[in-house]
Amino acid sequence: MSATRSVGQDSQDIALDGSQAVDQANRVIGEIAREADDPVAVDIDPDRTRETSTTGFARMRTDWRPGDSAEILGITQQAQGIIHRTFPDAYLIMNELWWLVREPIANETTGEVVTDIFGWPEWVKLPSGAYQEDYTKLTAREKEDFLLRITTGLMEWEQKASRSWLEAMLAKGRWEEAMATGFITPSGRVTVEERTQRGRAFAAEDRYHAIFRAAVSRSAEQLVRSMERLGQRLKDSLTA
Repeated sequence: MSATRSVGQDSQDIALDGSQAVDQANRVIGEIAREADDPVAVDIDPDRTRETSTTGFARMRTDWRPGDSAEILGITQQAQGIIHRTFPDAYLIMNELWWLVREPIANETTGEVVTDIFGWPEWVKLPSGAYQEDYTKLTAREKEDFLLRITTGLMEWEQKASRSWLEAMLAKGRWEEAMATGFITPSGRVTVEERTQRGRAFAAEDRYHAIFRAAVSRSAEQLVRSMERLGQRLKDSLTA
């Protein structure tokens, strides 16, 4: 019996030697990694639509399970905290700019400015949910100052974003190693599906860490892009 069967043939028992197990683990991990990166595709095959009852939509969850919401919020705030601590000067520039064009929310009793969990001011919003702001308040001198600070900061921000990307790649590498270890460890005649499930269980913590670091890296990348766009808009407004 061939030990190099595809994952689609994993329902039968197979016995793998060391090198075969490593090769099989690499293929399975590669497929799992691609699944995580690919967007979810919607299957609209007519036969499948006839099998689906519209009553199922009434039972579809649209929120996190009880207890999950607080945990997800905590993880999200941790990721945001890393970005705020990594790019404090970028957030300082943005809040100085917003202070000129927006109106801060003030405590009705004390008159103090209301701040978010990171200590930055919270701003008045319109009924639509958009911020109340007026960029015509910015003078040419203020625009030039912000543009210079953004331009000089970009080099450092890009390097920090690159380090975040490196951390994400290293975390992904650790997850793949853990997955491979869990996949290869079973001995004897074990199906590929069983090996895959053991690998997933063994590497679960490393996988979540890799996802977390990937999210931080994506946020860092998007922040740098946003600052680049802001700098370009400021430049355009000065030359208009």
